[in-house]
Amino acid sequence: MSCPARIYPLRKPRNHRLPIRRWQLAFPKGITQAFTAYVGLQKRSTDAHARQAGDQATKKILAWLSDQDGPEAHEKFDLIAGNDSPGATVWACYWLDGTKYKQSLEQISLPGILKEIDSQGRGEIGLWCESFSSSVSRIETNYSGLDYLPGLAKIPSTSTDEHDRSAYWGAARDRIPDSGWDLFPSSADTTLLDSAPMGLGEHLVGTNYQNLVHIRSGQYWENCNLPETTSYEENLEPTLRSGLEYLWDNPQESGCVGFRYLRNTDAEYEATDDQELKKESCGAGFFTNLESLEHWAKSHPSHLAIYRGALAHFKTFGDERKLRTWHEVSILREGEAKFEYINCAPNTGVMQAIRLEIKAIL
Repeated sequence: MSCPARIYPLRKPRNHRLPIRRWQLAFPKGITQAFTAYVGLQKRSTDAHARQAGDQATKKILAWLSDQDGPEAHEKFDLIAGNDSPGATVWACYWLDGTKYKQSLEQISLPGILKEIDSQGRGEIGLWCESFSSSVSRIETNYSGLDYLPGLAKIPSTSTDEHDRSAYWGAARDRIPDSGWDLFPSSADTTLLDSAPMGLGEHLVGTNYQNLVHIRSGQYWENCNLPETTSYEENLEPTLRSGLEYLWDNPQESGCVGFRYLRNTDAEYEATDDQELKKESCGAGFFTNLESLEHWAKSHPSHLAIYRGALAHFKTFGDERKLRTWHEVSILREGEAKFEYINCAPNTGVMQAIRLEIKAIL
């Protein structure tokens, strides 16, 4: 089946040339959907009972991750800041097999996990899952190198292709195949809720409106030498953090909801206090529509500062640079996402932006 003819022109300028090589994800032949789930664990107390409950919940999540029908790839994070409870742990999970995706989400059963952990610490534990399917024709990706490929690119059957739709405003939209005949207009129901759920003591579920946008954008500096590491950590990272703070402090103006700034940790075991932090981080969350994301990227001082800082970093370290940046964006059709929060803090995820049903009072 052939694709429709493009009716909206590319935004790529005439005679545009890439200043820096870029790559995008290539899915296996015949794959039309990709599947993502973020699973979160909140621990709102450090007393012995809460720690025990948190350990029990973590073990159940790790067992689920290692199951034969579990995710085809996954990564683990600790929360730095954003729309979640301080100290939260997050796992990002990926599939290309839709049947396994559905089976996996049925198996994890967040209510079942909460019910089975120690009752004395249960009240200090929150669990959540934000899951969604994405049409490959509504996904765009961009990578600055091939020596480290996270996110969807961790799925073993994927590969990469070099491309030239980068380094101009509108490039992200151009990389989305369906943008040739779909403008991805905003839904009519994107304003923040006047009255958001309490979250604590509640089991909440809901889905998305049309053209909600997911983005995960990361940076990896594990392989940088000392001068480049210092430059990133002292110059570029503070600028990045400032831009993200603008997003979660101004959701109505920015159109950004449920956004978290995350530090990657080892996916196989729990970090210890003396473990050296992995030099990798990412921001992950949602925008009400693609236009809001584009407007922030192109026009707001907070992102323009990030953009200029990245260009200065690349110019300084040239072809010898080891900092890797990347992102993945998907435009979700109505009903493709499921949001589930159990006993979570009221600022968690999209709780203040998406209408959720109270499924149960705990």
